[in-house]
Amino acid sequence: MGETRRLIKNTGIIAVGGMATKLVQFLLLPLYTSVLSTADYGTVDYINTIALFCVPAVSLLMDEALFRFLIDCRTDEGRAKAVTASCVVLLAGCVSFTVLAILVWLLFKPENAVWVVGLVVAGALLQMASAVLRGFGDTVGYSVMNFTASALTILLNVLFIAILRWGVVGMLSATVIAQGGVALVFMVMRKLWRYIDPSTFSISYARDLLRYSFPLIPNKVSWTINNLLDRLIIMNTLGASAAGVYAVSYKFPGVMDQVYGFFYQSWKESSARALISDEDESAFYNSVYRALRRFMMSVVLLMSALMPVVYGVLIKGSFGEGLLYVPILLLATYFSNISGFYGGIFTAHKETGIMGTTTAVSAILCAVLCIVMIPHFGLYGASVATLLAMVVVNEYRRIKVAKFTKLAEDRGEQALILASVLGVFVFYYLSAYGAGILSTIACLAIALAFSVYMNADILRKLLSACK
Repeated sequence: MGETRRLIKNTGIIAVGGMATKLVQFLLLPLYTSVLSTADYGTVDYINTIALFCVPAVSLLMDEALFRFLIDCRTDEGRAKAVTASCVVLLAGCVSFTVLAILVWLLFKPENAVWVVGLVVAGALLQMASAVLRGFGDTVGYSVMNFTASALTILLNVLFIAILRWGVVGMLSATVIAQGGVALVFMVMRKLWRYIDPSTFSISYARDLLRYSFPLIPNKVSWTINNLLDRLIIMNTLGASAAGVYAVSYKFPGVMDQVYGFFYQSWKESSARALISDEDESAFYNSVYRALRRFMMSVVLLMSALMPVVYGVLIKGSFGEGLLYVPILLLATYFSNISGFYGGIFTAHKETGIMGTTTAVSAILCAVLCIVMIPHFGLYGASVATLLAMVVVNEYRRIKVAKFTKLAEDRGEQALILASVLGVFVFYYLSAYGAGILSTIACLAIALAFSVYMNADILRKLLSACK
């Protein structure tokens, strides 16, 4: 199978498994924003972000290493060696983190320590189960498992929040039960214990896994720091209500990021397989790069143009201010996604050290900008700080990726993108501050024209297929 076809097929399978539940989860925002206060929503988002920050350090990203090494395994013995070594490292990390959390609780009595531990362990289990299924080439199983986890999370959220009125405790409980429970059930159903054989454990092999995964930890942690820092500073300077508004405004870029995530899961595999296929690696990378760049920018502009209508329908209560920050965060997500594309090339070549150093630069910049800008510019400061940090890491990686492949840049296309972004943003904020319906129409017209022009090839192929 050609790598382009494999990439499209796997992306489609993963998207089918994730899109429905992500859409329903998104449509539940009216429930969350009507039942929970801005402070409650901000608290949940704060705890979830802390847990996301801890997962890479606890798991040592064994899921990333396991997935990449399983791609190269050709025998059951080799797979057992990889699964066993990664599970031993993961178990050691989870036990150590739990012990540390108990000590912290005994000394400082933090209110939400138990939830952080539960979220971290459940998240690590789901990631490990996902890595095994993907590494074995079971993309359908991977998709079904994550679909089940998402669907169960949604159902439990409705039960715990809307019916039982558990609030913060309900949302956190739903995530822990769904992720941890589904991961364990799928491990048993797929008989993954067959690949855990203590006799195959090798310290040297575990070191190889760690050499691959360890440089990725700063990368993963730095991405989370970028998301955590603004929330920490908002929480401690502007309060939980402002944090709740910012968390809701981030939900819309989160949808874009999740859609990209369907592609990225497949991209990590296809970018690695391209190295051992008969295809022209550079031509494959460039074709994907060009299409991805155009499509993701079209998503940014269309979502921004439609946001005044969509936001008003989905978001209730006192969260309306978040509308002002969505376009900036969408643009930040675009640069984050494109830098992730570069990251797929780095991991394919097992050059994971670049991932950590590039993202660390972004995290440091984000920290400085957040500290300086949030107290003076409020949530606008947080949004712009995030955008600038993402631009820096994107440019840094774009320069570094030239070591492995030459990616073509079209200056004329870049000028058109810049002009379109400026046009959409100008009319968006004119509309947001009361300029009237004509500004909204102009904003949408620019976004539509850009999207049709930039994706004309894809649209022609789709129309031909429908005939």
